[in-house]
Amino acid sequence: MTLAVSVLLSLVLNSCGSWGQGWLSIKCGFETGPAHELRKWHSLTPADLHNFSAQLIETEVETHFRSYLINISWSLSMDASIKELTATKICVMSKGTREHFECIRCNYTEKFRSQTMFGNRRWQFHYIGFPVEPEMSYSISAYNLPPANIYEDSPSKSIMLTSPGCKDNVMKYSKSCIEVGSLWNPNITACKIEAEVEVNFTTSSLGTKYTILLCECEKCDVPIERDLTTKINETRTSVRIPVSDQSNNISVQIIPYFAKCGYDCRRHKGTLTMCVQNHSNGTITIDSAGRYVCFIAVALFVTVCVIAAVVFFRNCDTKKMFFHHAELQQPVKVLVIYPKEVCFQHTVLAFAEFLHKHCQSDVIIDMWQKKRIAEQGPVQWLAIQKEIADKIIFLSSSYIITECDAVCHKSIGSHKDNSECMFTLAFNLFCSDMKNMSSLHKYMVVSFNEINSKDTLPSALNSCPKYCLMKDIDIFCRDLSSSHRQAHGTNRKLVCGWRPSTKCIQTEEYNILYSSVSTRSQQQQNMIL
Repeated sequence: MTLAVSVLLSLVLNSCGSWGQGWLSIKCGFETGPAHELRKWHSLTPADLHNFSAQLIETEVETHFRSYLINISWSLSMDASIKELTATKICVMSKGTREHFECIRCNYTEKFRSQTMFGNRRWQFHYIGFPVEPEMSYSISAYNLPPANIYEDSPSKSIMLTSPGCKDNVMKYSKSCIEVGSLWNPNITACKIEAEVEVNFTTSSLGTKYTILLCECEKCDVPIERDLTTKINETRTSVRIPVSDQSNNISVQIIPYFAKCGYDCRRHKGTLTMCVQNHSNGTITIDSAGRYVCFIAVALFVTVCVIAAVVFFRNCDTKKMFFHHAELQQPVKVLVIYPKEVCFQHTVLAFAEFLHKHCQSDVIIDMWQKKRIAEQGPVQWLAIQKEIADKIIFLSSSYIITECDAVCHKSIGSHKDNSECMFTLAFNLFCSDMKNMSSLHKYMVVSFNEINSKDTLPSALNSCPKYCLMKDIDIFCRDLSSSHRQAHGTNRKLVCGWRPSTKCIQTEEYNILYSSVSTRSQQQQNMIL
């Protein structure tokens, strides 16, 4: 199977002519000190990087920790000097709570034989490996090797990147942040009993020393301070601090002492509530106003639940709708393949939006997964999509090639050549299935006008079911959903809304697709006349 895919890939790449060299990888490792190329004189040196960027990506460092890594991406200049390029060196200088400097060297596994990769695109590479600490500034620079000679301009690219603090939803789960108490929730409660304030809070396993501050004003110029040492296995602690009888507007702050941050750990604040003491047993209870508030809240909650239950069980339609949504089948996964003659902006995207919103389908298009295609390669990407897709739709165009208008041309650029090669590659990869009757149901051919499109299709696609939209929209909806029910063994209601006795529901997306396709069909017919 691997040999067959390799042979097919080589044939397709040869058919693409000037697409350039296929794939080339890098091998990266840490390098201390200057590059050895600096000791030599080079008659020719490579140009500077064309583009250089960096971003933070989430990663799971160990079993219980999450953090960020720096994802560094770069692309190469399209000129003849690329043949001299052997490696790219990337250095990162971190500043903040601590300073650190390290460099990696990414060697290209072989010489560049072309200025571009397949699809006439720039060579692109990326490296993920630099760890990220909270609240740090990272200065990242990169340059190509061999470098410029002495007394010559030394081209390089550099960017700055700042990491978030421990309040970030991802960074707070990192080991560095957990050690300074990012996940500690003291759950502070405080209430005043005559001339004392009782403070209760949950302790942390990171330390046993705490400082409690009571402030009688917002500025907190002269706080009442109390140091507290708890037991190792104690999870909840309480302390009483004397205050004046007139002090009612008091705020509470707890400062923990953890080994990682010392006396500079994050403070936690709490608010003061009124409470009364039960002199018989010494316990603290909420005052009568608090009890009334709780009673009213519970009564309102029970009333709302009763009204909702009565309305729910009396409304039969609502009950049926509830169970219906719970039993909806999973959406159909559709891979759309299209030639360059089909307008991507006006036809492919409109058709994809129609499938997604009207037929509740998960649509797969190469333009939406360019990054994965660059990482996996087009053959591997197509092979994976073939396995996960429930339907593979080949879009057909008439023998008249209608160019996109000026607005469309600005948005698609050189996409036409890429789509044509992807169409040819998919056809060659899937054509063996089209000769097998047991696999033929997975493929569909869709055209958007009644002009004879049979002559524009490869011969193997003529055996696939063909649909002309919007003329065959009802049959198309039926076949799209029925095959999915058979594959998943369910007889539930069709997702796209088709029933044997009804037509597809004409939603707003339906009308948009119909209008777009009808306009382009009319333009083609006018050209014939």
